[in-house]
Amino acid sequence: MWVLITLSNAGGLSGAGTNIPIMLLFFGMEMTEAVPISGFVAVVATVFRFILNFNQKHPKDKARSSINYEIVQIVMPSVFLGSFIGVTLNQKVVDPTVQVILFGITVAWSIQTTWKKAKQLMAKEKAANQ
Repeated sequence: MWVLITLSNAGGLSGAGTNIPIMLLFFGMEMTEAVPISGFVAVVATVFRFILNFNQKHPKDKARSSINYEIVQIVMPSVFLGSFIGVTLNQKVVDPTVQVILFGITVAWSIQTTWKKAKQLMAKEKAANQ
């Protein structure tokens, strides 16, 4: 798990999404245990990444920060609202089996989307190198 978190952080992600299946499959945890641990990992990884990148400047414009705080201010309220609604639904409505199925669908969609984007970027790099 440590290696996956490290690689995920190197790619700009928190690594939390990769931890849940590992904890479910290899450590025998339930979703109610794995998700909070994964959330904690995400928060810690995000804080470390923020601290490391706080003073980093934009590669093309040295007057700008590499973190676009305007986007953060726009997106974060939606993230918090979505988390609040998800936690509320999890506690009152959704069966654990449905949670696992929804998680599986989300992970599969995420893998497919990431793979498509990776193929596009590799094709673009290949074209640029030729």
